[in-house]
Amino acid sequence: MALKKSWSECRSLFGLGDEARGTAVSSLRHRYVREKQQAMRYNQHAERMRYPQFRDALVRIAAEEERHALMIAEKIKALGAELPEVIPIRVAKESNSWHYLRTDLEEEQRCAEELHEDRPAISGEFPDVVELIESIEEDGKKHRAQLRDMIARSDPQALWPA
Repeated sequence: MALKKSWSECRSLFGLGDEARGTAVSSLRHRYVREKQQAMRYNQHAERMRYPQFRDALVRIAAEEERHALMIAEKIKALGAELPEVIPIRVAKESNSWHYLRTDLEEEQRCAEELHEDRPAISGEFPDVVELIESIEEDGKKHRAQLRDMIARSDPQALWPA
């Protein structure tokens, strides 16, 4: 009987890469929670939008965040870890759509910073995870552009940097 082991199986057999794996899992678990909570927030904000086109846009973004969470969940499971518990969030009632959109943009910017910070810690060992993070970053850029556009259309006095 011939023994066939993949490189990753051999590495795990000798305990190589455990620290890198732990870092990747930790980062993915955190990202999973953030994506799930962002989807919740977008859906809740969509329910409170005055303009139907804004509502539709936020629902689409929420669906993309859910898709991100699903892809992250697959990576977490592939690394042999369990999904973290996601605590449901409830958004505060704001006086108008502009406030919800501003909050959404701020959260997207925070997530972009976190993704940028996480990448170096996992880039050498897990290129597939880096590819996923890059895909999420690209979607985040689109989301931020959409949110800036909605903010500008909901408040002509709002000036947001590109």
